[in-house]
Amino acid sequence: MPPPQDSTCNETEVLEIQNSTFLHISETVMLVLSIIALPILVVAIQKCVTNAHFHLNIRIIAAAHCISILLHCIGRIIQNSSDMYLWMGPLTTCNRRQFIGICVISRSLCSFGIYYSSFTTVFIALERTIATHFTKKYENKKSKYGIAFVVIQALISVIITFGLFYETDLPNRPVYCILNSDKPWTVSAEIITMSSNLFAFVQCYRMYKINMKLRIITTQTTLSQKYTIEENKTLIQISMRFTCLDFVFMIIYFMKTIITEMNLTQRKDYVYAICGLTHCAPVYAIVVILAMQRIIKKIQTERVVKLKAEVEVKDDAYFYFFKQQWSQSK
Repeated sequence: MPPPQDSTCNETEVLEIQNSTFLHISETVMLVLSIIALPILVVAIQKCVTNAHFHLNIRIIAAAHCISILLHCIGRIIQNSSDMYLWMGPLTTCNRRQFIGICVISRSLCSFGIYYSSFTTVFIALERTIATHFTKKYENKKSKYGIAFVVIQALISVIITFGLFYETDLPNRPVYCILNSDKPWTVSAEIITMSSNLFAFVQCYRMYKINMKLRIITTQTTLSQKYTIEENKTLIQISMRFTCLDFVFMIIYFMKTIITEMNLTQRKDYVYAICGLTHCAPVYAIVVILAMQRIIKKIQTERVVKLKAEVEVKDDAYFYFFKQQWSQSK
C-alpha cells in the first residue's frame, strides 16, 4: 500500500455521506448485531475447543472459523462506532472524515474475516476426505492436518487482504472507510470462492456415500476403525448442512460485487450502505451458529437412537441363545 495522500476536503461529498439516513441505519444495525455476535462467537469457540465428540482436527478448523468471524465483528465495531462518533460529535464538516489508521485496521480485520470464513467448508471437505481414505490410522492422528489447514487458509486470506490494499491510493482522511478496488482479480476471487464451496458440498456428499459403503462392506475392522467411519458419517452430514447455510451467505456476499460492477446505483452512500449490509458476517455468526447447534443436536440424537436400535436384543432372542448354550453344554 502506498503512503497516504494528502487530500483536500470536498464538503459536498462529506455532507452527502454524513447526512445519509440509509447509511446511518445500515451501520447502526450492523454495529448492534456485531456486539450481539461477540458473546455467541466466544461461546462457540469454547465449545469447539472442548467438545470431545468430534475429531481434534475438525475442532481446530471450526474454532479458527469462529475466530475469523470474531475478527470481522471486531473490525465492524471499530469502524462503525468511530463513524457514529464522527457523525454525532461536535465537529466541523471536514473533521468528520475518517482517519486512515482506523480504516486500515478495520478493513483489514473485516476483509480477512470474510475471506477466511469463506474457505472453511473447502478445508473441512479436504479433512474428511483424508479421514475417509486413511480410516485405519486417521483416528490416531493428532492435530497435524488441522493446524496445516488453518495455516494454509490463513495464508490465502492474508494474501487476498494484502492484495486489496496493494497499490490502492488511500487519502489520509477518507470520507468513508471502504476499499474501492477496481482490480479485475477481485471478481475472479469471488467466483472461485463460490465455486470452491460448491465443490466442498459435492465432495462431502461423495465422502458420505463412501463411508456408508465402508460401514456395510467392512466386516473385519477394529473398534477404532468403526468409530472413525461412524464419526465420518456424522461429521459429513453436519458439514453438508453447514455448507448449504454457508453458500446462502456466499450469494449474499456476492451481491456487493454485482452492485459495484453493474453500477446499479450512482449514489455513493447507497453503495456503501448496501455493501455493509451484504457483508453480513455478524448475521452469519448469529444465524449459522444457532442453526448448527440445533442441527448437530438433531443428528447426534438420531445417531444415538439408531445405535441403540442396532444393539437392542429382542426378548425372544434370550431364550434362543440360552437354548443354544444349554445344548452345547450337554
